[in-house]
Amino acid sequence: MDVIEEKDKIEYITESEFWEDIKDAYIKELANMDPNDVYPSNNPGPTNPDGTVNFECHCVGHLVASPCGWEFREAVTCQKSSSEEEMESGACSEQLMAFMDCAMRTQCFKS
Repeated sequence: MDVIEEKDKIEYITESEFWEDIKDAYIKELANMDPNDVYPSNNPGPTNPDGTVNFECHCVGHLVASPCGWEFREAVTCQKSSSEEEMESGACSEQLMAFMDCAMRTQCFKS
């Protein structure tokens, strides 16, 4: 008999269960909070207030920590500091290709 570990357990819910009202008091409290109160103010998202890249944001943190993190930082920093016209003219192409080359070479995004 196979033993299913907790990490391997899959829970299924019906569509009606998905749309039911939240019953858990703590989750209900979180759902009713203003997003600005839920998310830390010192981590504004992928872009800092001054327009620079926020490499500590969870949305890009995994890329920074990947084997291609240095190449990713170079490409995104170049992209953020370039105008749309510069990008259309090929700005940052070397940095973007270096990142793509690294990703393909290391297969760091292969699931």
